[in-house]
Amino acid sequence: MIKVNLVPAEILAKAAQRQLILQVSAVGAVLLLIVTCVSAGHVYGKYRLEQDLAYNESELKRLSKIVSQVEDLEKAAAAVRARLNVIEDLLRGRGFYPIFMSEFARSVPPGVRVSSLRTTSMPASALKLDISAMANTNEDIAAWIRSLESNPRFAGVELGPVSSSGARQYTFTVTTTYTQKL
Repeated sequence: MIKVNLVPAEILAKAAQRQLILQVSAVGAVLLLIVTCVSAGHVYGKYRLEQDLAYNESELKRLSKIVSQVEDLEKAAAAVRARLNVIEDLLRGRGFYPIFMSEFARSVPPGVRVSSLRTTSMPASALKLDISAMANTNEDIAAWIRSLESNPRFAGVELGPVSSSGARQYTFTVTTTYTQKL
């Protein structure tokens, strides 16, 4: 059997062209829909990120105020701790000089007169003493040096130059370190 196509070729070409246009239009519409959906997703993502950024910035402002308050409180607490440490140090050391003077006065023998006493504070509750004194005899000087050396609170006792000023008066210097053992 033979088929004869009675439709002119122009009509068939126009129909094929319409079908091709329809297919290209359908593909174009699908592509346009895909591009629109992707673009809408990007626009929504941008909007969402802007919202997150605005929220994070507001939280940052709120938290930075709290952080500044905490820093101010920490500074105040540090100042209070420093004052408290000073007060505690003063309370701990307030009996130091009376105890030292009592101990020092007991160490001076009857024949020695202290003419000057200079103290220099050292760490760990210690004092460096520079003493100028006068004595009636050499034995008084020796007795005082032995007394200082035998006392465990006085360390590094050094007798300076001894000079005689007639009428049996001896002038001398002593350096030592006093440590209060609590």
